Amino acid sequence: MLIPIGGVVGGLKIFSIAFFSYLSLALYSNYLDRDLRGIVYQRGFVPSAVLLGLVVALVFFVAFVVGYFSKLQLPTGFLILLFLVLSFHDPPVAPILALLLVAAYYIGLNPFEKFPDVALGLSLTVPVILYAVEGVPLFHWELRYKLVGPLVLLALLGAVGMSYTNLSLRTKTLLLLIYSVVFFLGTFRSLLLLGYLPYLLGYMANSDKKSSVFALFFGALVLGLVFTISGSLTALLVRVGFTFLVFHNLVRISLPGGYFHGSLLLSDNPRHLVSELFGASTNYTYFFFGQAVADFGVLGLLEAFLLGVFLRDSEADSKTLGFVCSVMIYALDSGVDALILLFIIGALIFQRFGKPKTRGTSCVVWSWWM
Repeated sequence: MLIPIGGVVGGLKIFSIAFFSYLSLALYSNYLDRDLRGIVYQRGFVPSAVLLGLVVALVFFVAFVVGYFSKLQLPTGFLILLFLVLSFHDPPVAPILALLLVAAYYIGLNPFEKFPDVALGLSLTVPVILYAVEGVPLFHWELRYKLVGPLVLLALLGAVGMSYTNLSLRTKTLLLLIYSVVFFLGTFRSLLLLGYLPYLLGYMANSDKKSSVFALFFGALVLGLVFTISGSLTALLVRVGFTFLVFHNLVRISLPGGYFHGSLLLSDNPRHLVSELFGASTNYTYFFFGQAVADFGVLGLLEAFLLGVFLRDSEADSKTLGFVCSVMIYALDSGVDALILLFIIGALIFQRFGKPKTRGTSCVVWSWWM
């Protein structure tokens, strides 16, 4: 059963389960199922054993784990500087908002704790307005990439709201159902994880086992229903297999010195940039470590190390851990970008209000089946 426990391994344990589950699905799609392999490779990639990508993924995961268990304490000033630099991926709006958030930090205002209900409300209402003005992507497929940027941003706001709100279980369950419908209409099924995972992980940290079990089964029911309606397991396996194939090819052309040299991280549409690299005009997801490899090559290990530090630091607060872990699991498929890092680093900055300096001392973290 799900048991809240003390300690410092909860975040890594949850992320590791997701990471190796994802790798297993990717290898199954690329190796073991002939029909799936045919679909995965039909977009023009030369058939490949994908072993290079697997080895690099495992090496980068080791760097991630080393960062998690390191004793490196990141100064708040460093996080703020990194936050401001990353905001320039989408000027002028993002840098202005980043400056406002930094100002909020220095005057003692924590938007993650003060306005989670507002964030959740925006994530549920603004997409409906977009659909009313532009059309519903589920019924007008050409709109899905036009609306993907706003939908990702709003889904991340939804993750903030679901992680930090103090609404009752009944209310959060209703909002999760609404969230699922709203983002299902946007056609990007992976965005549903940004509602489901904070909902689930928030109750895994709750000592009320009845609430935890209810959240687990209700969330699984919603996700299962959505994936059944939208193509079931085959579509998921094809998506995962192709994403890892893209990662493998990024590894192949980026090692040892990197290919984009930072421009992928600071792009306002990195997935489109990756698709253009391979002669397409859509968006290609590129796996959790894809951006680090493509930008920095071997030096991307330092970014993987830093991501591990971020996960460990989030354990100073159970709500922040639930949010950061949820976003990282979502990024297993989509890949890391500046927007994702801005949300993670922002959560780490604002969790430092009144929190102890040592890791794990005020956090309830979790183990899975014990």
